[in-house]
Amino acid sequence: MHKLDFSSINNSSALSFKQQKNMIKKLGKGATVLCDSCGQPLKLVTPKKSDKQRKTGVSCAKGCTDIELEFSA
Repeated sequence: MHKLDFSSINNSSALSFKQQKNMIKKLGKGATVLCDSCGQPLKLVTPKKSDKQRKTGVSCAKGCTDIELEFSA
């Protein structure tokens, strides 16, 4: 039986996760971060008590980058 090697996929996924986490940290601190695809500034949308249906996350104006985030109280 042939063993599958997922190490390269796992390494790529871990690197991508770290990059996204660092980008979200920068946005949370108020830094300007640009979309890799279109160069537009990314915006962080956080939840509001009055608007439970509001989509939270990180996105650019064109929608190239769209990361949905869950927030806990």
